[in-house]
Amino acid sequence: MAGFFVQGTFLQPLGAFVNRSLFQSGNPWWTLLTVVVGTGMPFADTTITNVGRYYIVSGLGVIPYETGWLTAGYSLALAVGVPLSHRLRGFLEEKDLYSLALLVFMAGSVVVALSDRFSSAMFGRGLEGLAGGVLIPMAPALLQEVFPSNRLATAQSLFSLSASVWVTVGPTIGGWIIDDIGWRWAFAINVPIGCLALLMAQYFLRDHPRTDPRPFDFPGFLLLSTTLGLLFTAYMSAEWYGWHSVFIARLEMGSSFFFSFFLLRSFLFRGAILPFEVLGNPRFVLLLLATFLQATQAFGRLYLLAPFLEKNDRFQAHHAGAIVAVGAIAEILVSLSFLLTFRDHRQWISLLAFGTFLVAIANVDYLFLPANVFDMALTVRSQLVFGAGLALAQLSLAPISRAFQPPNLVRPSTTWLLFAQFLGGAWGTMISRHLVHHIQPVFLLDLAQTSSPLRSQGTFRLLHQIAGEFTSNLIFLDLGLIGLLGCAAALLLLLFPDNVRSSPSETASSQ
Repeated sequence: MAGFFVQGTFLQPLGAFVNRSLFQSGNPWWTLLTVVVGTGMPFADTTITNVGRYYIVSGLGVIPYETGWLTAGYSLALAVGVPLSHRLRGFLEEKDLYSLALLVFMAGSVVVALSDRFSSAMFGRGLEGLAGGVLIPMAPALLQEVFPSNRLATAQSLFSLSASVWVTVGPTIGGWIIDDIGWRWAFAINVPIGCLALLMAQYFLRDHPRTDPRPFDFPGFLLLSTTLGLLFTAYMSAEWYGWHSVFIARLEMGSSFFFSFFLLRSFLFRGAILPFEVLGNPRFVLLLLATFLQATQAFGRLYLLAPFLEKNDRFQAHHAGAIVAVGAIAEILVSLSFLLTFRDHRQWISLLAFGTFLVAIANVDYLFLPANVFDMALTVRSQLVFGAGLALAQLSLAPISRAFQPPNLVRPSTTWLLFAQFLGGAWGTMISRHLVHHIQPVFLLDLAQTSSPLRSQGTFRLLHQIAGEFTSNLIFLDLGLIGLLGCAAALLLLLFPDNVRSSPSETASSQ
């Protein structure tokens, strides 16, 4: 088409270049764009229900407390779906698997959009999560197969940037749609986007030889999903039945029982759904711990911030989403400044620790948010710090993982990292959901009253401090402390002997 318009003019060489390069299906940058569009839906949907919960409540006939299931359940389904991506390649080619996952994700979105009952909405979110868990791990594998070694690091950094931005702007997109169109369209919008991603996948993706064609470990997958499902149900239901009730105890015992069998099978079976050979590297295990803690505090914050603004400052959904978008802007600016600078693994570890520390500080900073008035300067400043920290932490994970593992374990290690991230996301959402409904504000009027005068102004300031700290802001402090533990885990990686490959870029080139 481009050649037709420029034929016979001095632009003909440019038209030939566009035909051969820009619109050529083998161009690796089109593969990058395809996976960015395709994975954008599952990434954004991890946080899209964090705003406008009261609209969802009215539509499904539940209380606000129950809407946390939609977010935490989706993150858990994502974590369970991640191991499927690596193993299902034994049955389907890349293009077919990617396209099938897109169709299942769109089907789940339609189920949620048409739901009038909470149970059907949870079923739709489960379909979305499983399909998203297949889509997201395929992206770095597809990039690795089409990009040359000298451009792979840049492509993977761009994908990491898009992933973190999609997660952060989920509440922004959701807030605008919920306020102006309706909450059901926050899910129905995935249908046209999915159709576009499906067309791009059919034209731009190519099948490649299967490097590890192991059989699908269905018993292992069933044991893993049952373990996490029972544990998730126990934690989310404990406040209804009681933490020491017989029902919750049975759920916890059942989870422990299935988890024991899962561990036994994983150690004995070579084609385990989660390959345990990557856990033989203690540095990688520590990296998984840091990733889990970082995801816990980041997803917990994204779950809390919008409802905090809606509840305490009477924000509408799109207003709260706009505040969240400040973090996305910081992510983009910081990420772009690091795309063309490739460091050795110890410098990437330092960036991971620093990024996790920044997110923790941003959470602790919200301890001082006023409970009855909106503080623009404090809120925006903290969001900028949060976005910068999230960008540094997200960009550092892939280079560190590649440096810690040999080329044949890069894909299994990526699966483990994503599994830890989304499991941490589900855990952070569950913690935040629990605390936000059980830590009530304590103001000066709630403290013990006395008719005798205060002995000093210091006592009065102490009362103000007590009244301020025991508000729902305290939850951000808890998340910040979790983040500081993640920062410590990342710093411990620097104590290991320097016996890995010299740089992530060399690791990528060896593949």
